[in-house]
Amino acid sequence: MARAQNQFNLNPAQATMLSFTVLCLIGAVLLALPIANADGQWRDWVSALFMSTSSVCVTGLSVTQLGSDFTIWGQLIILILIQIGGLSYMTITTILIYMTGKRLSYSDSKIFDMSNNSDTRIDFAGFVIKIGLLTFTIEALGVLALLPNSLEVTGFNPTDLSSFALGLFDAVFHSVSAFCNAGLSLYQNSLEGFRDNYWVLWVFSFLPILGGLGYTVLNELFTWYQAWAADKSTKFRPSLHTRVSLWLTGSLLVLGVLIQLALIYAQNPEHIIIINNGEQIVSQYQPQSQLDAWWVSFFQSCAARSSGFNSIPLRELGDPSLMLLIIWMFIGACPGGTGGGIKVTTLAVVGAVMWSGLKGDETKIFNRSIKPLYQKRALIVFISTGVMILFFSWLINIFESGGSMRYIDQLFEVVSGFTTVGLSTGITAELSSPSLLVLCLCMLIGRPGPLLFLMALITEDIYTKPKYPEEGILIG
Repeated sequence: MARAQNQFNLNPAQATMLSFTVLCLIGAVLLALPIANADGQWRDWVSALFMSTSSVCVTGLSVTQLGSDFTIWGQLIILILIQIGGLSYMTITTILIYMTGKRLSYSDSKIFDMSNNSDTRIDFAGFVIKIGLLTFTIEALGVLALLPNSLEVTGFNPTDLSSFALGLFDAVFHSVSAFCNAGLSLYQNSLEGFRDNYWVLWVFSFLPILGGLGYTVLNELFTWYQAWAADKSTKFRPSLHTRVSLWLTGSLLVLGVLIQLALIYAQNPEHIIIINNGEQIVSQYQPQSQLDAWWVSFFQSCAARSSGFNSIPLRELGDPSLMLLIIWMFIGACPGGTGGGIKVTTLAVVGAVMWSGLKGDETKIFNRSIKPLYQKRALIVFISTGVMILFFSWLINIFESGGSMRYIDQLFEVVSGFTTVGLSTGITAELSSPSLLVLCLCMLIGRPGPLLFLMALITEDIYTKPKYPEEGILIG
């Protein structure tokens, strides 16, 4: 009997995957209810599951228009799912384990701490409280920054208190969606209507960057600021993780803006784009000014790192820009945050492994050696993400065969779903049900990460492993 019960003991990796799956199913049931839908009818289950998964996994892909297809209750359900999903990667497994009153074994705690991007045992109370304070403080500031615009959009009437409540809900929804890098918006066509509103674009850029930096980086910055406020001579001595995260986040942002600007001015204004129904249209995007081109480049470079909002129709940027966005989505944000992708630290370690392999030197970053275990993890994440993306895009290409969808659009959709970014070239709502289910699987794997997903599939071997003799093998 004891053995049978042991078969149902979940390690933290399995508990995390299960928590995301259960949340998506619960959300799908709630979003399918007539009270959640503007037409008062039951929503079809594929659409409900897709919107729930996109919300829980803070992806942002959508097959509906949130502002018109859902009631205020449906929008509230999506908001709650986004908030839970944005925090769950860092907290849900912790809460589940401690609610059951269980104590983690040493081997399980190592997996659990790794899933929360920590080398040391995490203090539950301090962990949850600090994350909660940081999250809600930043989101509250985002609400204050967006509230004037939200009141204007929703038609605020000083004599009608309900109109203020509607505007406040609009600001809260978009602040949470932005900080959690969800990319879901109540506005039609995302933020295309705010292309010239640079304050709104800045807020929707800054909040996702903070969310994408991750708890570890934000906590180090906050701790240093507290010490600096008490003693102005206190120097900032970041950990290797924080140094890599800040340096690569800034570098990729600047590089993305410069490359995107170059592509905008280099593209042929008569470039022909093939859309889904086979009609040929001429690319309409031409910079209205240098400032307009800069903002488009800046905003989409930020959005591709995980936020998922767009200020112009992405197809208007042309295929070279789409390929750049695919690469930026693949890289993603920082570990321990609300963003997706393989993470900038993974890119740094893989690059360091390649460089050290070519030089025959030890693997190091910023004069710090990288442990072999982390090198292996980085390679697993990098390779498995690429393989899964190719496999899922191949599946969707099969399901959509015979249509007029371009493969680059399908690949863009899969990368966006797997890396939980949420950008789209506009084909999401036209995908078949099997393709939508494939994207749901992409989001479910991509949100916790392929490393955690693979660890959930593998049972730990408790027996002592034999040591085998070494032998060389030809490479390349």
